[in-house]
Amino acid sequence: MATTSKLSVYDYVVIAATLAVPLGIGVYLAIRGRKNNTKDEYLLGGRSLHPFPVMLSLFVTFMSATSLIGIPAETFTTGSDFFLFVVSTSASYPIALITVVPVMHALQVTSMYEYFQLRFGSPTLRLLVTLVGMLQKILFTAVMLVSPSLSIQTATGLPFWVSVVIVGLVGIIYTSIGGIRGVVVVDVFQTVIIIVGVIAILIKCIGDTGGLEKSLELAKEGGRITPGNFDFDPRERHSFWALAIGGTFTFCAYSFDQSAIQRICALPTITRARVAYMGNMLLVALYITCVCFMGVLAYSYFAATGCDPFKAGILTNRNQLMPFVVLELFRDLQGMPGLYLATIFSAALSTLSSVTNGLAANTVEDILKWPFERCKTKESVKLIVAKISVWFYGGLCIGLAFLARTLPGTLIQLTLGFLGACGGPVLGVFSLGAFIPWTNKIGALSGLIASFVVNMWLSIGAALYGLKPAALPPAPGNSCHVLYPAYVNGLNISTTSPTLLNMTTTTVSPSNVIPYKGHPFYDISYQYYGLTGWLVSFFIGLLISLVTYRMYPPITDERLLIPVARLLWNMKGNHNSQPEEEKKATTLQSPSHASSLPPKLDRESDSKGGHVWSIRL
Repeated sequence: MATTSKLSVYDYVVIAATLAVPLGIGVYLAIRGRKNNTKDEYLLGGRSLHPFPVMLSLFVTFMSATSLIGIPAETFTTGSDFFLFVVSTSASYPIALITVVPVMHALQVTSMYEYFQLRFGSPTLRLLVTLVGMLQKILFTAVMLVSPSLSIQTATGLPFWVSVVIVGLVGIIYTSIGGIRGVVVVDVFQTVIIIVGVIAILIKCIGDTGGLEKSLELAKEGGRITPGNFDFDPRERHSFWALAIGGTFTFCAYSFDQSAIQRICALPTITRARVAYMGNMLLVALYITCVCFMGVLAYSYFAATGCDPFKAGILTNRNQLMPFVVLELFRDLQGMPGLYLATIFSAALSTLSSVTNGLAANTVEDILKWPFERCKTKESVKLIVAKISVWFYGGLCIGLAFLARTLPGTLIQLTLGFLGACGGPVLGVFSLGAFIPWTNKIGALSGLIASFVVNMWLSIGAALYGLKPAALPPAPGNSCHVLYPAYVNGLNISTTSPTLLNMTTTTVSPSNVIPYKGHPFYDISYQYYGLTGWLVSFFIGLLISLVTYRMYPPITDERLLIPVARLLWNMKGNHNSQPEEEKKATTLQSPSHASSLPPKLDRESDSKGGHVWSIRL
């Protein structure tokens, strides 16, 4: 791919400042907090963070750099159907508020995977769930690192590997020295940059196209504003049902994540945790609407100028779209292209820092917890291990980014596919334990393994054999020879299809219907991966738990169930007798000691010595 515009000195200054500020914040907080340098402070900020910065930190963690590049590329290529993803994100937050937030905050865990041992009494299950969850975050971060690197390559021609290493190292350094406080404070700074960058792009693109009415008219003529697809066929990639139902489970799996749980438990009260989550819901919904609209406006801009860069041969990868659009829009405003690249960097750095900090917590609290306890390891040693872990996982993500670059599809599809494939099984096991008190570790292990195998089979098969997405017709190309004569070189623009590196698509129009030739299983929309993982994990786990019901006693501590399940199963405990804000963190006994806890479930013995559970309907 070639570039048509160059960055100015002002652009490089903006980019340098974006990279320098996080480093400065990390160093400042490391020096300021050196007297209170403990594992709890490093990973949870002493459980005393404020909800507003945590809300912004959750936002930039969830909305990574892939969304700034991948979502506009998606709507530019396939139309406005992806707008419906707002429905799924908005639905997932209320679900989290009544399930994940109250349970995890009450338990005051450092790692979300502690719950699985507390609930099921199985270190093996905890380790397996930890490994699946960590795999999800590592793959997600590797894909995310591709975004800023493609942007830099598009804007400057700098080699891909150089930009990956620069972004990766900056994120690793300030995360390793600043801890969770450094991550959250930097996230606030980066949120401001992202919001300013997105608003500037929208305003400039609308203005250069001829106004909002003209932009919408051109987008409608080009098929980018679609009426919506309500087909129940699960092979429909972006139907209403795939985005609204499948997407809800995918984003629930996304929010049931170490980075999110870590921030929930870093807040002193559950009320503040709820405030942070609800504020984040509104921010995410508005953001997704804006970045979807960016892709639609990009088409309108090319239609107005009379040249599609893919037809001209300037671009070869859909993920290069937004960097190119911004360079063209702001070619006469020095510093603005740098601001856009700074926006990409900010989103990438925030996600990388959140993920590596969370992976460090998983390493210390989940993987190495048993040897640490056996060797009576000092807190200072655990802190050093956590900091080293940040460097290890950061380096691993950087290395995998080079592999992620070769994968097919837009960045947003790769990201959501990984999240659903790995997060769905974990979410299913959590639902199994948090909803039903008599499910056990045999069922949970069986459900986790079965759902993970099914989802990996489905996602890998789809990448290799699934039907590729169909692209809408490109914008007109009648002015390409005037705007970019150096790149056209006599190319017959009217008959040449765009070259799509790493994204195989077929151009279609309403009158050009492509007969189905794919595989019915592998062609299931990637939006359903979270749902399939949840279904298999939950129902297989439920079935096995029924078969092995008499082997394990049910749980008796209400804190291990979500509030709705406590009412359903008529749990009678004394933990709810005082306001949540007044509760102090208590040490939760393992289910292996459940017999020593006072019974809190209404039950009566049957004639065979079993138990019949009383359900409050």
